[in-house]
Amino acid sequence: MDNKFLRRKSSELAFNLFLFLNGLFSLKVSYAVGAFIARIAYWLTPHRKFAREGLTIAFPGMAQKEKEKIAGDVFRYMAQWSFESVYFLQHPDEIARITIEGKEYLDAALCRNKGVLILTAHLGNFPLLLLKLVKEGYTVNVMARPMRDEKTGDYIQSLRDRAGIKTILSFPRQECVKNTIKALRDNEIVVMLMDQNFGTGGVWVKFFGELAATPIGPIVFALRTQAAVVPAYISSQKPGQHCLKIFPAENLILKEDNNETILLNAIKFTRIIEGWIRDVPSQWSWIHRRWKSRPNDAMMNAKFRVEK
Repeated sequence: MDNKFLRRKSSELAFNLFLFLNGLFSLKVSYAVGAFIARIAYWLTPHRKFAREGLTIAFPGMAQKEKEKIAGDVFRYMAQWSFESVYFLQHPDEIARITIEGKEYLDAALCRNKGVLILTAHLGNFPLLLLKLVKEGYTVNVMARPMRDEKTGDYIQSLRDRAGIKTILSFPRQECVKNTIKALRDNEIVVMLMDQNFGTGGVWVKFFGELAATPIGPIVFALRTQAAVVPAYISSQKPGQHCLKIFPAENLILKEDNNETILLNAIKFTRIIEGWIRDVPSQWSWIHRRWKSRPNDAMMNAKFRVEK
């Protein structure tokens, strides 16, 4: 058996165990179980190192003790939020405990009848942002990558379907573009995350002062459809209580050169996300290697591909 097979089977076993435990416990007990699992994961997985590396890049002057605390909190939040998301799916009335600030900005954007692109990040318990919007009566699509573990991906897809959340898979690319444009032309909401490493695609923008490969999907779709770009994120206030913050629609910076337009708006949107993370650093996914990819010489010399 190769390592890839063993990793896949281990992931499947862990996911099935998670589902079993989630069905046994109350939300309060699930938080305690999540905290326990997080402590074990913190010391047994290499993701602890990734979190420390990311925090060092973003906050070079931060004391080591503070970085350790934030990294530990990230693991705890992620484990607890996993249990919490399934709980809220099983108890939809509990979604009323999630508050909204700025709902009027989303309503105003939808009044334009061009669709809305919600610009967000892997910040806070992100799936609850989707659930809350659906509960408020909005038609919500989320763009998601197909999961490597097909069984897990199918299960998560079924959870979204039951919750009334539409899924637009990012691959195959042509199907993704077609479904996204259709949703926006139907004046629906498409939620897109713009805070993960984008490999060799997109543009290179400074994120906490360090160049990071940045996706440009929200900008490209907004230019093509005239959909409004509305920034929003969710953050945890205390166990079981969250606040979804929605901001006014952002006007795109327009230049004669389309590539310059895309780069300048990628910089603008990245700064917005960075500001959110600075406000609640322990609620962002620092275990993701945001700065893993590096631009080559050809990219550095290309026009309007790299923030100077």
